[in-house]
Amino acid sequence: MQLSHAVTNLEAAVETQLRIAGPEVAEAGAQLMAALRPAIRQTMMDVVAMAVAEVSSQLDTQLIDIRLVEGDPELVVRDDNAAVPPTPPPPPHGADEVDEARITVRLPGYLKDLIVNEAESAGDSINSYVVDLLSNKSRRRRTPGTQTKTTIEL
Repeated sequence: MQLSHAVTNLEAAVETQLRIAGPEVAEAGAQLMAALRPAIRQTMMDVVAMAVAEVSSQLDTQLIDIRLVEGDPELVVRDDNAAVPPTPPPPPHGADEVDEARITVRLPGYLKDLIVNEAESAGDSINSYVVDLLSNKSRRRRTPGTQTKTTIEL
């Protein structure tokens, strides 16, 4: 990801707008843009880090790392081996259904209808469908955000 291209495009857009005001304003604007260049690069890196954190939080088994290559960020996707907990062992052979647990959930009627429709579409019973959804959800990574460390060379 070439931040230098984005910074150059931003500078060109600002300089084009400043030329309309006259040569003195254009010169002052160019000096201001030069002074702001490090802050602009840092802001862009912050936006990249926020995007990485957002996308990583939505992935089940991958993490995205930011690496700097010649001063520009590079995104690397890698497997998150800690994200998926091991599947619990099946119940012992011959175990009866005494280990089952019941839970009562109150939910809006429209949501129940959606669940019923989705279960029917999947060819499952409502119970099987909900248990599968909850099992899959409980295996996902439970981090509310992702910590990102970056080093900026200006």
